[in-house]
Amino acid sequence: MGSCCSSNKVVKETYDYPDGGVYTGDMENNVPHGRGTIKWDNGSLFEGQFVEGQKNGRGLFRWNDGQYYDGNFKDEKFYGYGEYFWTDGKIYKGNWIDGEMSGQGEMIYPDGRVYQGSFKADKKDGDGELTWPNGNKYIGAWKKGKQHGKGVLIDRIGTKTEGTWNKGKKQ
Repeated sequence: MGSCCSSNKVVKETYDYPDGGVYTGDMENNVPHGRGTIKWDNGSLFEGQFVEGQKNGRGLFRWNDGQYYDGNFKDEKFYGYGEYFWTDGKIYKGNWIDGEMSGQGEMIYPDGRVYQGSFKADKKDGDGELTWPNGNKYIGAWKKGKQHGKGVLIDRIGTKTEGTWNKGKKQ
């Protein structure tokens, strides 16, 4: 006769991470697998999906200082679509690759500026549009976070200034 139970069944248990985090949730083969929560003594918290002990899939990570990320994870890193909220009011909504803002996204700044466009390695990079609260706007190329390449500056009354920018300065 066969056994009624398998040792790798999903069960609700706790698991202690080396960094002091305590996991509570689904486990398989003695590691977090499925849905669960990690809590740290400093007040940080992660709730979401785990695969073989790692954050994979949808999750919410809240740091003890109030910042949080709500989105997808792959192999412990932000990956795919996610939203990051800083304590100063800055918000990023968009794509992530290996824990960095990369691909299409939107950055909303506390002072009211809004950037929509491409990101690479956590910086504006590629084509994008930055709008200031007064209605002025830059549409064009970006590199390493600065206007770089061809672009157009449009003031709030519609006057256009086309040109080439180099490291944030019009040439």
